[in-house]
This record gives sequence, C-alpha cells and structure tokens, in this order.
Amino acid sequence: MPLVLVSNNSELLRHLAATTFRKLDLELKVAASGDDAWALFEAHRPPLALLDAEMAGITGYELAEKIKASAPATRVVLVIGKRLIGEQMRRVGSCGCDEVLVAPMSADELYDVVAIQLGEPRRGAERYRIEVTVDGRPLDAVITNLSVDGVRLVSKTAIAEGSPLAVRITPEDGSGAVDIPAKAVWAQAATSSSGGAKTVVGAEYVNLDDRAREVLARLTQWEIVDETQRIRIVLKGDFTEATRFDELEASMVGRVDFDMAQVRYMNSLGVRAWCEFLRAAPLQGYEFHACSVPFVLQASMVEDVVGRGTVTSFFAPYHCGNCDHQEERLLQSAALLASSLEPPLFQCPKCDGQLLLDDLPERYFAFLQRSDD
Repeated sequence: MPLVLVSNNSELLRHLAATTFRKLDLELKVAASGDDAWALFEAHRPPLALLDAEMAGITGYELAEKIKASAPATRVVLVIGKRLIGEQMRRVGSCGCDEVLVAPMSADELYDVVAIQLGEPRRGAERYRIEVTVDGRPLDAVITNLSVDGVRLVSKTAIAEGSPLAVRITPEDGSGAVDIPAKAVWAQAATSSSGGAKTVVGAEYVNLDDRAREVLARLTQWEIVDETQRIRIVLKGDFTEATRFDELEASMVGRVDFDMAQVRYMNSLGVRAWCEFLRAAPLQGYEFHACSVPFVLQASMVEDVVGRGTVTSFFAPYHCGNCDHQEERLLQSAALLASSLEPPLFQCPKCDGQLLLDDLPERYFAFLQRSDD
C-alpha cells in the first residue's frame, strides 16, 4: 500500500477518494500546514508527496527542497493555481520538485501523475510478459517488434525458415496466458556484438482466434478504458501506412480522452491516416493526455494532428549537461501556458546538475502556441 503525503486540499482529497484511485490502494497522510507536512514526512518517509506550493508556514517550494535534500528518492509534486508566472516556474526548478500540477484538475489527470510518480502502470498500460516457445520450450530470444500480424525477434538459437513457433502472451492481470501459433517466414544468420551467433527471424501468426486478436490489439494498437470519467482511448505502437482506425469509430461518442503515451512512431502516411480519422470522427470534443515525444513532434509541425482537441499533458525530452543523463518528463499544458511557455527546470536524479529541455521551446511547444491563439 503506497504511502502518500498530501496537503489538506479539498480538491486533491476529493479526487484521491474517487473510485478511479482504488487500484492504487493509497494510504494518505494529510498535512494541515507546511510545518505539519514536514513533521509527517520525517515520521513516515513516504515515496510521494502532493503539496500545495503556497502552504501556511513552510511553503511547498521550501518543503520540496528540504524533502529532496533529506530523501532524494521521494517524488514531490507541487500544486499551483492558474495564476502562474515565470518567477514561480524558476522556483519550481530551484526547489527540485518532480512535477507541477495546475489546479483545478480532473481526477484522471491526477491519477496519471500519481501513477507515473509511483512507478505504477497507468490505465491502458497494463503489463504483459511475452515469450516465444518452440515445442513448448522457451526460446532464448529478444522480441524486437510485435504487431497484429506477426513478430520479429533475435534468437541465440538457430531457427530455420518454416519452423513452427508459438508466441505466449501472459497479462499480469491474472487473466491467463494466450498461445499464438506462428511460423518463421524468413530467418537470417548474424553475429552479435559480443561475437556470438544469432538468428534474426520474422514470423507470421497462424489461425488467430478471437482472444488472441483481442490481446494483440490491446497490446499493440489501442485499448478502450471505461473506468474513467470519460471514455479513454489508449493509442499504442506505430502510426504507419498499415495502421487502421476504422474499428475505433464505434467508440467515437460524446467527449473522449485520447491517451497517447504509448505512440512510438508516426510517419507521414500514418499522420495522414490519423488526421483523416479525427476529421471524420463524430465527436463533441476531445482531449489528448500524456502525449509521447513522437506525437508532440508531429503535432508541432502538423496542426491537424491535434485537430479540434486540446493537449492537457505531454512528455518532453530533458538532458543534464553535467552527467549527460537523459529522460522524459510529463509536463502540464496549463502550467506552460500560464508561465508564457517557460519550460520548468528539474534536478537531475543522477548528479547535482539540472535537467534542461533538450529542444528549442519555440519549436517543441509550437502546438501550444497555436492552441493559445
């Protein structure tokens, strides 16, 4: 049961008590003031703190700095009002907090942040164990690409063209493994970087049943999550000339949230197919959440990638010039817009340096500038 230190903030407490948070099974320690929050932190050392930036006594900024100095592994999220200015963003960077949330927020937005900071899977990001078997025995191989049509892998064992294989996918939700028959349609011998032999194999599926199709679609294309405040459609994988969105049309009702965190790649034909799908979708409105870097890069170049929707949160690439550490941080659009697109700075988790946005703000945030016109 993860322990979370939280300000006595009625909005935060209301959201954290919502049914959407039941899966996380949080234990809350509620602080009435900054001094109270520090006392609770010292007593319990929680892995996550959700704190108002402007608290009575010790401010949230000062508290974040003290917590990070005492326990660098503790994740600190500051909650700030909409009247955010550049000076506040600079204080965010100097205090070492891990993220900023702008109030008011939805329960779903808060859930995404809490799940990411605690290292828990977000909804629609369920975990699977995938292995390839030969005659019922696990194959010593690494899967490099998985799709609804087949699988590409690198095997330490020699595999011949035409060899029968099976792809075993085991969801961690306990629903049971599914074995998908496959056949190696091509195999190419190669040499690994360590000098050993390996075989690069491309396999296609044989006789997919309904459950196998459903599991593969959830894993590689999209998933519909209906336990949120609005219908959430989680897009996954690559958007290419082979991607089809037709089967999503039945879910295009009312207002929809698109979760784009698992979109890995978008080529020009995939972008065109996505834009055509959005234009034809009979939606009253839609928002984009946790947009991946590939999606943001396309959205900043092609306006129709976002269409009539708005981006509420997105990942951005960050880099530490001191130790060369790189990582992606989830940013809230409201915070960026309120601070005139001044990107927040973060403390590097590997050294005493600072994480800086690893792109030009005017280029990476171009989609926000259009939405703010």
